[in-house]
Amino acid sequence: MANTQAMQMLRDLAQRSSDKAVEDLGHLQRQQQEAENQLGQLQNYRDEYRRKLHDSLTQGVSSSQWRDYQQFIGSLDNAIEQQQRRLGEQQSRVENGKQHWQSEHRKLNAYETLHTRRQSEAAHQLSRHEQRHSDEMAAQLRRRQQDGVH
Repeated sequence: MANTQAMQMLRDLAQRSSDKAVEDLGHLQRQQQEAENQLGQLQNYRDEYRRKLHDSLTQGVSSSQWRDYQQFIGSLDNAIEQQQRRLGEQQSRVENGKQHWQSEHRKLNAYETLHTRRQSEAAHQLSRHEQRHSDEMAAQLRRRQQDGVH
């Protein structure tokens, strides 16, 4: 009985741990999606700004305007590089989160398998016990019948 309760407690702990790992993984994936969206926005903004620069160049720009455009595009490129690094780091976190969840899930499955195996063994033992009891009853009945005949 205590063994069954201990197994149930281990299964419950493993279930909670697996649930937490899934929740954490979902949070990490949302953060990754946000990082991807931010990177896309920065890239779109840079492309849009480059188009504006190109349009301005056809109309003529002063050297100070040209320098300002170049500095701003350089700043955007730096921001894009930083966001790409952040995204790479977040992708690593997601991968680690997946591995952690898989580990917790395997642990839970192991406890579930043990539990199922123990239940099956207990059912088999109960069945054998009932069969022995039934055999004993049948043997007693046969003895009574044989004793009654003699």
